[in-house]
Amino acid sequence: MVNRTVANKRPMTMPVGHKTVVIQHSPWSEETDLGLMPRIVAGNKSAFTELARRHMPGMLSFARRYVQPGEAEDIVQEALTRVWLKAGQWQDRGASPRSWLMRIVYNLSMDSLRRQPKLAEQPSDELIATGNGPEQNYEQDIKQQQLAQAMKALPERQRSAIMLTVYQAMTNREAAEILEVSVDALESLLSRGRRGLKQNISQQRGES
Repeated sequence: MVNRTVANKRPMTMPVGHKTVVIQHSPWSEETDLGLMPRIVAGNKSAFTELARRHMPGMLSFARRYVQPGEAEDIVQEALTRVWLKAGQWQDRGASPRSWLMRIVYNLSMDSLRRQPKLAEQPSDELIATGNGPEQNYEQDIKQQQLAQAMKALPERQRSAIMLTVYQAMTNREAAEILEVSVDALESLLSRGRRGLKQNISQQRGES
């Protein structure tokens, strides 16, 4: 049975652009995503706040790989608004709550790119923050730039498959749900994407 008593914890703060959003701890912190969704459908705001607290960082990180940071924040806010207003549609889609959230972010990002077709590759904090010395950091920056350019040269679906499974640590099934393809098709995208990355990086280095 889930403990509904709110522990004496400080509110969570999350930087969003130039503002800091304060997300209060809720009595739903031990509930699963699947357990939260019926409450959100019923209009429970604290359950919705808990779902947003869990997934907003990943949603922002994913959106920033397609659009500029400021626009990524707008996309995430729009995605969360849609979840709140249309929570009842989640069951009809047959996807996990996390996959549904990320699919909304993905679709909104694609809509934005179609309006302004220029991919804004954002460097990965996890890859850049190595803690190495200046020379090692320089080499790491070069490798990161090569990887970013190689990713940018991939077809969009292959790039998205890699982003979801590698950078967002999603399972193949979750990534397939977001891209609305079968698992077999997702695995094919990953295989072609990995080969494409190797080829693109080799071309940058002048390798045959």
